[in-house]
Amino acid sequence: MMATKLAAVKPIGRPGALPAPLAAACSARASLLGLAGPGLLRSSSPSGGGRHGVVTRVMRSTSSNPAFTFGKVEEAVDEGYGRSGPPMSVDGAVQKTSLLLAVTMACAAATWTQILTGNVALLAASKGAGLVAALAALVTMFKPQWAAATGLVFSASQGVAMAGFSLMLEMVYPGIVMNALMLTFGTSASMLIAYQTRIIKVTDKFRDGVVMVSGAYFITMLFTWVMSMFGVRLPSLLSSGPIGMGIGLLAAGLAAANLLLDFDMIKSAARARMPSWFEWYSGFSLMMTLVWMYTTILRLLMMFAGGRHDD
Repeated sequence: MMATKLAAVKPIGRPGALPAPLAAACSARASLLGLAGPGLLRSSSPSGGGRHGVVTRVMRSTSSNPAFTFGKVEEAVDEGYGRSGPPMSVDGAVQKTSLLLAVTMACAAATWTQILTGNVALLAASKGAGLVAALAALVTMFKPQWAAATGLVFSASQGVAMAGFSLMLEMVYPGIVMNALMLTFGTSASMLIAYQTRIIKVTDKFRDGVVMVSGAYFITMLFTWVMSMFGVRLPSLLSSGPIGMGIGLLAAGLAAANLLLDFDMIKSAARARMPSWFEWYSGFSLMMTLVWMYTTILRLLMMFAGGRHDD
């Protein structure tokens, strides 16, 4: 369904032309976010003003997904742009995303089953798998051309890691994992339908709002984590109280909004005829958002369940 609806994307006619949404966004968002300064996000082409350079500027200024805003994706696009081979397509990005999601689900299901049958060692291994997933994500961001391989490593290790901590929560709160999965896939499908039917339009103001609020959220969470390292805890932010639940709802809403930005970014990248490896990178970026959404919903459900138990 996603492939059919989003694939109705016409390639750019003129070599130097830019899709209207991208062209309109460049000056406004780059200046707003301070990305237009000298030395920042410049193209590696002699002129520095190629279409691909503009696309990567917009990529960084319109998405809060670390896959688009961190690492070496701009340089990789500049190096790969114009080489022989077909450009990326929305259909290709959908196929790669589906494959990565299937790998994650298969590894999670296998790990879950093995732990339940007595292979307790996998429970400890799931913690190490989380580190492998984080390392694979960093490598993918700095070497996005390798996304076909590193994206698979990320998806497989993330499946093992999520199975471990999900199973531990399931033992304490029976049914929480299935509810989290249904809410995650239900929300993702709803966001896709809303994007395709333009019930929710990804406008410049919408992008800017999501990017800024997401940035504020991550800075707050980073501050909380740093303070906890020094023994200073802010329990109201992470507890099952009203403030903690409110922040959990905000995080879930931000994850859903970032899915819309990811959908729009993939569509814009296809229109700009990005290199074919960007299909794998797009799938990887969507997986990051989906994992964030799942863990956020799982934590939120845990808060609600904990609150009921306290009552």
